[in-house]
Amino acid sequence: MGSYWNDDSRWRYLTGWVLALGLFVLISGKVWLTSGSARNSQVYFFLLLPALIYLVAVVATRRARLPGVCYWVWASYLVWVALSGLWSSGSEVDALALAKRGLFIALFMVAVHMLVDSSPQVFRRVLSGAVIVVALGALATLYFQFYWLDRSFHYRAFRLDRLGIGEFANYRYPVAAGMFHGAIASWAFALAVDRTASLRKAVVWMLVFMVLAAYVLLTYARGAWIALAASCLLAILLQRSRLGWWLFSVGLAVGLVAALIWKDHLLNELLTRRLSGRSPIWEYFFSSMSGSWIAGHGLGTPFAYHWPDGKTVSPHAHSLYLQQVYDSGLVALGLLLAGLGCVMKKAWKMRHDPLVCLALPALCYALIVMLTDVERIYTRPGDYWTIVWLPLAVLLAVSQRGRGLERCTKND
Repeated sequence: MGSYWNDDSRWRYLTGWVLALGLFVLISGKVWLTSGSARNSQVYFFLLLPALIYLVAVVATRRARLPGVCYWVWASYLVWVALSGLWSSGSEVDALALAKRGLFIALFMVAVHMLVDSSPQVFRRVLSGAVIVVALGALATLYFQFYWLDRSFHYRAFRLDRLGIGEFANYRYPVAAGMFHGAIASWAFALAVDRTASLRKAVVWMLVFMVLAAYVLLTYARGAWIALAASCLLAILLQRSRLGWWLFSVGLAVGLVAALIWKDHLLNELLTRRLSGRSPIWEYFFSSMSGSWIAGHGLGTPFAYHWPDGKTVSPHAHSLYLQQVYDSGLVALGLLLAGLGCVMKKAWKMRHDPLVCLALPALCYALIVMLTDVERIYTRPGDYWTIVWLPLAVLLAVSQRGRGLERCTKND
């Protein structure tokens, strides 16, 4: 994207830590900041503003380099989704305000590129710190809800979604809480099975993962359960870790025991609840798409499935991929899949890179959880930036330049 601040190490160091602060707030802010506007303001100031200044600087000094093909595909996706707001109907937000969200996402990608390209160790440190803070919030929630308030451990008797003290660590809905903590747990597990890490670090990260996994389990968000298991398996395959395979075996055994204990409930999930009412929502989606398949209804057009009870309304399609078609058509879905394909191809070629070994399982988690739960990823700073855009931006930013000797396995 450009030469980094005239290659001045002082600027790299200072800017790296400013960006790191913004990224830390983005990932962990809900645990310790109760105001959403305060969180977003800090993300704008510490993460997006430096990226904007950087872009202006490299363009003004004519030192910009053309980005890779994958960046162009994702830029096309953001532009098309922004344009689709022009033909929306009934939107509560004007098209320009929606388009600005695409600009924010683009600046976020630039910010992550700056941080990963110039200070990969700083990125790992801030990521590790943020994951630990989220895990501490999860631990406090487990303690307060199940020990202090004595909530029931019976299946689905109580679903976690908040700490319960003010607005700290408040994710509002169990599914949202499960998705977010599952994404963080996927990073923690990849750090735990890193073969280049010491045994002490591996134990610490496994404890962090166990806390996060327990939180995810007790949200009863089934999509997050499946996605987290898949991301853990991918992390083990990438790292080729004996510890990872041992842990996976233990986890499988624990899962089988839990399945036996909850047998009746799980059979009810499989045979009765199945998709938890998503089928009629998806049927409504297909019935509403006549004549709008190519370009969609327009970003911002309300999606409203009214349930037979006359009271409940589902405001989104309960699938990112279907919602994407509803908003911006098959063109947007095609660009989304093309961008993912480009990133996957790059990640496979660089699968021995330490950051790829960390980020690819997290992206795998996001792709699976988006099948049934995520509504939109074209948003202002929030949970979906951590779930989807963060691993994607890291994989886009990873470069072979100057990193040829770094590997996430000791022996291949």
